[in-house]
Amino acid sequence: MEWYIYVLINLLTASLIVPLQRVLLRKKGSDPVAFIVVSQILTGLVLLPFVLTHGFEMPDVRKYGLLIAAMFGLYCIGHVLYAQTLKKVEASVFQTLLNTSTIWVVLMGYIVLKEHFNPMDLFGTAVILGSVGMLIERKSGSKLTLERSILLGLLVGLIFGVASALWVYIGKHSDVLSWTMLSFFGTPVIIAIVRPKTFKGTRYYFKGKVLANMLILALVWAFDNLASLAAYKTGTVAVVAPLLQTSVVLSVIISIIFLKERTNLKQKIAASVVCFIGVLLLVA
Repeated sequence: MEWYIYVLINLLTASLIVPLQRVLLRKKGSDPVAFIVVSQILTGLVLLPFVLTHGFEMPDVRKYGLLIAAMFGLYCIGHVLYAQTLKKVEASVFQTLLNTSTIWVVLMGYIVLKEHFNPMDLFGTAVILGSVGMLIERKSGSKLTLERSILLGLLVGLIFGVASALWVYIGKHSDVLSWTMLSFFGTPVIIAIVRPKTFKGTRYYFKGKVLANMLILALVWAFDNLASLAAYKTGTVAVVAPLLQTSVVLSVIISIIFLKERTNLKQKIAASVVCFIGVLLLVA
């Protein structure tokens, strides 16, 4: 399939991930770190049957070993901060902050992958990032908390951007299905070594409706990552990365409808229009 088909699949799945995670994390008994462990393991297990059917291919550890270690380390730190921030911040706001990772992915695409520089790519990226910036909400009653959350969200965007660039670079030279599955086991392994007591809090996520929602999240997350890596592998990072971030628009709409995040509706609609213009600039 062409790269833009994978982008469309990713847009649909990515728009569901943050709202689903927000629903699970905002519950009283939810522990952010335990949530990351369980959700990543379940997603890896969802992919396992497909990998066994397709045939497992290990990435070239001799060539990419250090990059793999760096990627897992960054993702581990990033996911812990990710879950802790999302537990406190509305999904529509957090998705906006996370999308700043596009800056770092595009930059790494030019530096690491030696992709051809196109000024229009940067202009389109700037427009998209401007649109997601319009979605940031400020509440007078919680200004300090929100500002701290914004800083954490931007830090997560930076960490995820660099880690994602490494993930894409290794993925371009590896089997897509095998590498995607392996990617989900790195963070739980590191947490098990560094903070084994976290696993005591995982029991909460294996009960009734919570487990059902976790499995739905795992299925969506699995397809999202497969589509994302396939798009990067067949397309140009500088174009694909910003296009994938337009899922923020659908994510905001879903958050408005299902999570009742209905503050600043006009601002969010305007941001969606600006984001669409940025997409047109990228694909023109």
